Amino acid sequence: MPRTAFDPKEHGFAFINWWVMDEAERQRLYDTFANFLKWAPVVGAATFGVAGLVLVPRSIVAVRKKLESDMARGYGLCGGMCFTALDFYKATHELPRGAGRTDQPVPGDPVRSTIWKRQLDSLFGDAARFLAWLIILNHIPPGRFFGGGPGWLLARSREEWKKLTKSVDAGEPVPIGLVRETADVFQNHQVLAIGYEQEDEVNRTVYIYDPNCPDVESKLSLQFGPDHLDGRETCGAPPPLRGFFCETYSPCPPSF
Repeated sequence: MPRTAFDPKEHGFAFINWWVMDEAERQRLYDTFANFLKWAPVVGAATFGVAGLVLVPRSIVAVRKKLESDMARGYGLCGGMCFTALDFYKATHELPRGAGRTDQPVPGDPVRSTIWKRQLDSLFGDAARFLAWLIILNHIPPGRFFGGGPGWLLARSREEWKKLTKSVDAGEPVPIGLVRETADVFQNHQVLAIGYEQEDEVNRTVYIYDPNCPDVESKLSLQFGPDHLDGRETCGAPPPLRGFFCETYSPCPPSF
């Protein structure tokens, strides 16, 4: 059972992923996702040919409407928390964990500012992938002609599994993006993979630090089926997981 040395009780934050954001921050998050939609027709055409030219622009209208309506419910800073915790872990600096689940740093605090910056860094690298996978899952039909739907996410997740295990085997935790069975990009999630177990070709487990459940080691139970990935998370009761990818992460040495 390959593991890294990352311990959520020591290297993760003690407070939960719940934040109050002002309008400027909310708009920045919305813009981060919305700006990538401009390139979706090009990506769709490159990936699905003529079908992409027809289907992707139609889906953009639906996705943009969802962005506008769902942003009102807010968004966590899971990516920023994972990136920041990993930054401190790699630098062997003690993480300012907080005193408990409700001890989130307030705006202006260096910890809050760092988590916010690293949230934007995490989305700059992977907002496009979250949107692309969401569009393919919900708007590109499966089958031989189109090749979209959950089967597409399953195939890509198999490749991402190889990257995840290679990183963990080397003792390196890896941030991963979770794409759930939803049409709402803000329902997706970012966690830190710190270990794994492979029972067979179908059943596998990823051990994670999940900012939604501090001070415990959470798990992803994965079943790589013939036509879709079925993933279940032990933290909360979110929609089933349909895909995951290793995120674009570059260390940022702590400045405090």
